[in-house]
Amino acid sequence: MRGSLRITGLALCAAALPLLAADSLPKAETIMDKSVEAMGGKAAYEKLHNMVITGSMELKGMNIKGSMTSYHSAPDKMLVEVEIQGIGTIRDGWDGKVAWELSALQGPRIKDGDERAVAEREGDFNGAVHWRDHFKEVVTQGIEKVDGKDCYKILMTPKEGSPETQYFDKETNLPVKVEMTLKGPMGEIHTEGTLGDYRKEGDLLIPHKTVQKAAGQEITVMFDTVKFNVDIPKDKFDLPDEIQALLKKKAQ
Repeated sequence: MRGSLRITGLALCAAALPLLAADSLPKAETIMDKSVEAMGGKAAYEKLHNMVITGSMELKGMNIKGSMTSYHSAPDKMLVEVEIQGIGTIRDGWDGKVAWELSALQGPRIKDGDERAVAEREGDFNGAVHWRDHFKEVVTQGIEKVDGKDCYKILMTPKEGSPETQYFDKETNLPVKVEMTLKGPMGEIHTEGTLGDYRKEGDLLIPHKTVQKAAGQEITVMFDTVKFNVDIPKDKFDLPDEIQALLKKKAQ
């Protein structure tokens, strides 16, 4: 009997270990706030009112390359312009109300549902600081390896749209990976993005390399320049005529 009791006791202890491990994990809110500090801190973000990034992109295994320029302006404007060799221009924007895309391949379209929700979050100029404005729940799920480094895995449930999972380097607190499943014109697509090559730009640490994986494709983007508080034309974030035409048609 004593032997069986000892085994039972060990089994109960073993069963409790995952619970103890989960309890010992830091709260997701704490990790998120530490990440903001690791990237430069709230005060550094609040000194900025716009940002312009230039870089290059390449579609893995297809010899397709291009250039990229992204414009971001407080409080909630964003425009990404990509020029792809032999294909043309793709423009992707958020003007604070409308999420849209104008593509040389697919023409103009207005984003709704999950895509619009993601555009709204990404269009928040200081979204990293304002994460509480966009997510109703964040939960630390565990520790996983990303590129050989231990990272906190956090499930983030937005106020609008589908959940996403973010990974933060356990040692540096920097965000290194984002996963989500988006519902769009092509159905549900799982996307995965990794962030790396962090460098100091002004008072902030900015990733200079991103790798995006979706629908069997892999796109690498390298940032060449990151500039803050520059002159951006006032009409830069205006909706293109093609998008305005779609809005009028939709209203009718």
